[in-house]
Amino acid sequence: MQFKRMNAVSAGLFALWLPSVCSPAFAAKMDPTMLGPVTSNDTLWQLAKTARGAAPYSMYQTIVALRLKNPTAFIGENVHHVQLGAVLQLPSAVEIAAIDADAAAAKVEADASYWQQWVSSGKLEKPQASPWSGTMLAETVSAQQPVVAAMNSSEVNTPAANNSDPKDALNSSLNSAVLPPTSNSSEQSATLASEHAHEPAPSSTQTTNAEATLPTTEPITIDSDTTLSGETRLFPKKAEQGQSQLSASISVLQEWHWQSDDEKSSWSLSPYLRLDAQDPKRNLLDVRQASWLQVGDGWELKAGIDQIFWGVTESQHLVDVINQTDLADRPDGEAKLGQPMVQLSLLGEWGNLQTLVLPWFRERTFAGPEGRLRLPYPINRQQALYESDSEQHHVDWALRYTKQLDQVDLALSYFKGTARDPLWVMSPAQNELLPYYQQMQQWGLEGQWIVDSWILKLEAMRRQTNQDSYSAYTTGFEYSSVGVMESPVDVGWIVEYQYDSRGMQALTPAQRDLFLGARIAFNDEAGSELLFGLGQDLENGATRIGKLEASSRYNNSVRLRLDAWLFQTDDIVEPIWWFRNDDYVQLGLDYYF
Repeated sequence: MQFKRMNAVSAGLFALWLPSVCSPAFAAKMDPTMLGPVTSNDTLWQLAKTARGAAPYSMYQTIVALRLKNPTAFIGENVHHVQLGAVLQLPSAVEIAAIDADAAAAKVEADASYWQQWVSSGKLEKPQASPWSGTMLAETVSAQQPVVAAMNSSEVNTPAANNSDPKDALNSSLNSAVLPPTSNSSEQSATLASEHAHEPAPSSTQTTNAEATLPTTEPITIDSDTTLSGETRLFPKKAEQGQSQLSASISVLQEWHWQSDDEKSSWSLSPYLRLDAQDPKRNLLDVRQASWLQVGDGWELKAGIDQIFWGVTESQHLVDVINQTDLADRPDGEAKLGQPMVQLSLLGEWGNLQTLVLPWFRERTFAGPEGRLRLPYPINRQQALYESDSEQHHVDWALRYTKQLDQVDLALSYFKGTARDPLWVMSPAQNELLPYYQQMQQWGLEGQWIVDSWILKLEAMRRQTNQDSYSAYTTGFEYSSVGVMESPVDVGWIVEYQYDSRGMQALTPAQRDLFLGARIAFNDEAGSELLFGLGQDLENGATRIGKLEASSRYNNSVRLRLDAWLFQTDDIVEPIWWFRNDDYVQLGLDYYF
């Protein structure tokens, strides 16, 4: 997870002030489970992004989880009213995952509406009923104004205070007023405004039933986060083509984000650089995100380069077809390249409809001749072939409709354009493989049903090309055990079945396989987490794929990672045959600043 660090000047001053080592501020800086103290320069985006880190959850889920974890730090249960100087306790991955994404989005948007009402009028009024329907983009968060202080915080019950279910606490919060109590609303409004202007808070007698002072104009602020990562891979077995058994790489991800004061306009820019010591084909300079977002009443328009994720299952993501896979980075397909797009989202009580136009195609990355996890012949990406005469200029498009029905989340999608996963054409003259990208149509279905500690999941798709048509699905469940054997450890048990109608003709290993896994959150000071799983071929007992992902924080700026992959088969027709000697263990270090 990502955490802010003190810059060099602050660190030097900190060392000189010896009495301050006992202060809450110092404790928060040194404790990886804490965040803060909150200053007037912090934004809700920064706090949530730091708390979420690299976890695959929306910013909305993280914001609500932060509020539930720290009830006394948020005034009147409003996520935009944070106490100045508050030290926040970070929620665990299990606590964030327990928050319903759509309900969290509705909560943040409802609170933002009240915030905008206050800014425009300077008064605190009792809120009108809000439909709280639809959701904004998962990575777009309201309230980029600096987080400011308020007085007279009210106590609420959360998982941090008792053993209640986080979803129950969230539902209780959403069903109750999301604004500060009206009895002291004028006092809170005045205090909020004065802190926003960096002035001492006036007394209640100065603001009784009076017009609250509007906040002064703040200078334009751009949120900036940098992640510097280093990785070393050890391959115990010798490679088929004699490649090295040890490899090392470094990468830098820079993220900038800005949002207008009225929260209707924002832009994001995220360049990414990766350098590999052994395999130059893994070197990559990419723009993961460079997009402008405009928000209106019931609609959103985004243009530029972005990353969009579709899917609900753990073992594979069949419907996730928008962004191209950065396969040279990792074998599970989780790493994605930035995709140029124009996206229009329509929001309402009826659901959320997304329309995407994709004017440029990104080719998949692969390991080079000096790299591991590659096919027996080198791949020539420069000579890639396309079914469409427009090649990379072919305009793809997609539709996706999402709707929440009580505890059920549903999504229907359609994609028409260039397939992200290529076929292979052998070039006898050069003795190399050429990627061939077909045109395709794909219909997708996603479903997720939350029942107490159970999450039932389904991903299904139907794909049609000029070569063939086939169906595939992944279905299963995740069961969460909280406080195993009265310990702080939470465990999520994962069982999923993978099916592909092509059988042994499929180009993926998930044909008729069973995936078993577990997600463990230790809830310790280092925020240690562990995910492991094994995909077993049900038709060939000797074919299986195993993975392990573990991470732990050293401090607020450093995270340690351990990843491992296992590939086993005795059948040459299996897709993983060429990777059977490429088991590896990877050590990684992430530095955030």
